[in-house]
Amino acid sequence: MKTTSRLFVLCLLLSFSIDTHAQVVTSSRPELFSSYSNNIAASTSELNKAFTGKVGSSIQFNFANKFSFSGIILSSVQKYSNLSSVIIRSPLLKNSLLSVSKRINDDNTITYVGHIINEKFADGYELVKDNTGNYSFNKIKMADLIQDF
Repeated sequence: MKTTSRLFVLCLLLSFSIDTHAQVVTSSRPELFSSYSNNIAASTSELNKAFTGKVGSSIQFNFANKFSFSGIILSSVQKYSNLSSVIIRSPLLKNSLLSVSKRINDDNTITYVGHIINEKFADGYELVKDNTGNYSFNKIKMADLIQDF
């Protein structure tokens, strides 16, 4: 009986160590935005430009820190009367995608959310709003955004 118990405990410990090792995230993908700032300010006027173009047209954004994003509008969708989403692909940034959504709140304020991502690279940006109401793109690791990346 003692041998069976010890064997069971040994198997249990081995299964925990194998399971723990499987959860280690390693990314062999290079970083695309390593030469850019970790935080890039984004004015609401630049963000709103995304919603003025038509699908197939070219558009360029000039964000802070000399970060430009130019590309072609792939998709522009008005999901509800208060929610619009746009996706733009930039050939200059190795076909990275800028996804921006604009929501008009009940009090008529506007909230933006978005990401700049590329599935072939380990980094990207997330659009966030700070306590003072200013927007910026903050650098992220794609493994933090997408679980199975």
